[in-house]
Amino acid sequence: MTVQYSSSLHSIFSAITPHSNESDVENKVIAPILQMFGYDSCDWESQAIVGKSKLDFLVLPPSSVAPYAPYLVIEAKAPNKNLSNSLWQINDYMRKTTAFLGLLTNGYEFRILYNYEQKPKIILEYTQEDFINNFGVLNKLLCKQTCLLIYKSLYQNELNFRSKLIEKISQLFNDKDIITTVTNKTSSGTNKSSTKDEKEKQGMIITVFNNKGGVGKTTTTINLAAALNKLGKRVLLVDIDAQANLTTGLGIDPLEDIEEQGKKDITHFLTNPRVQLEDVVIRKQWDDVELDIVPSHIRLSYMDNELSNTLDIDRVLDKKLKKHLGQYDYVLIDPPPSFGKVNTIALMASSAVFIPTQLTPYPVRALEYVMNRAIAVDQSRDEGLQILGVAVSMYDRASRKNTADMTQKINDIIAKKPETKDVQLFPANTWIPRLTIVANAADDSKGYPLCYAEFDKALKANEKESAQDAFNCYLELAKHLISITKTKMEYTNG
Repeated sequence: MTVQYSSSLHSIFSAITPHSNESDVENKVIAPILQMFGYDSCDWESQAIVGKSKLDFLVLPPSSVAPYAPYLVIEAKAPNKNLSNSLWQINDYMRKTTAFLGLLTNGYEFRILYNYEQKPKIILEYTQEDFINNFGVLNKLLCKQTCLLIYKSLYQNELNFRSKLIEKISQLFNDKDIITTVTNKTSSGTNKSSTKDEKEKQGMIITVFNNKGGVGKTTTTINLAAALNKLGKRVLLVDIDAQANLTTGLGIDPLEDIEEQGKKDITHFLTNPRVQLEDVVIRKQWDDVELDIVPSHIRLSYMDNELSNTLDIDRVLDKKLKKHLGQYDYVLIDPPPSFGKVNTIALMASSAVFIPTQLTPYPVRALEYVMNRAIAVDQSRDEGLQILGVAVSMYDRASRKNTADMTQKINDIIAKKPETKDVQLFPANTWIPRLTIVANAADDSKGYPLCYAEFDKALKANEKESAQDAFNCYLELAKHLISITKTKMEYTNG
């Protein structure tokens, strides 16, 4: 390896002469050496703006776990320049960027500096020959792998500090819920979802159900799941709609990410007795939101005969999901907007249904048929199928008269039958507003829940504000769902 280094470095250094310019040193010496240190061109910024000046190289790999100070800054000079006269410049760059290490070079001489308490000091001085002879140890110091390890260590130390700080804050205000809100952990530092008591609890399977398309069913399912997870709940999403809108809405391509990779989806889960949840589930993460997903596929639309011929098909999903209920607090199923076979499979697997609707005449009129279907399934089962309530999406905040009219019609529909007299229209603070950002999240298949919109650099500030506005409503919806399912889940878990 030393011989290989030596040959490569001799070749690099031979590319310049004492008459070369600064640009030659940058392109023919520094860039190739950075590549030898394991960096890619995306790991450094050339001519980085620092104050009113331009730094030749700022090394900060985007793959680092957190945005810390640059690991290395480099200032190049022409070979005929005296490096001693430029020490002030590299010192200034290191102080302004708070970089850990600095390199000042003219291609023939190399000075490496360390920034301690914002006072950069030279720690190593090399000629070309010294640089070649000591490249092994220099590589250990300056390489990308070391850089990332240092960032990882800093990140862990910061997490430890922040963890202790939030514990002190919770003690100061005598409120243990502060820790849970921030970290999803108990005050002892143990993750809630991994305690023995949590593992023994059984989650709840809910079908997000409406046979009327275009009422925001899938968008509601995605963002409700993200909101539940934000509140510390473990959530599994099951896409049982051949359109696979939930799957693509969470950034999973059924062809490229599933079929072409030889992976399994909902069709295998339903029809192959040996395929279990762990064989099909995909875990996705967006910042602090983590969801498990069973993806769908368009082939499901051609499988009615196969599903009908599968032994005990109405209970296959029910049996397979219930094996894993200890792993989740909520399982949300997103079926197609129909009353077909797949829909029946979803309802038979569920302990409750959740009905999203829109405050317009046709979706409201369809509610009666949706609830009748839920009642019919309920009456065909040993265990009851609870209607948790009616949630509102695409709500026009400015249309007060229409809101009052549609609300009254919903309440009239609910009151028609004794089986639905206890069903509630969810409170207005849980209603999801009609906003462009919500519609675009569904239409554009951005691949993330709305809570992640703040990280989307393509969005403008007002769009991020709208996304936050909408997601706050989903959080209220999630809190309400938790409150109305708490009693049922406590009863189920004894």
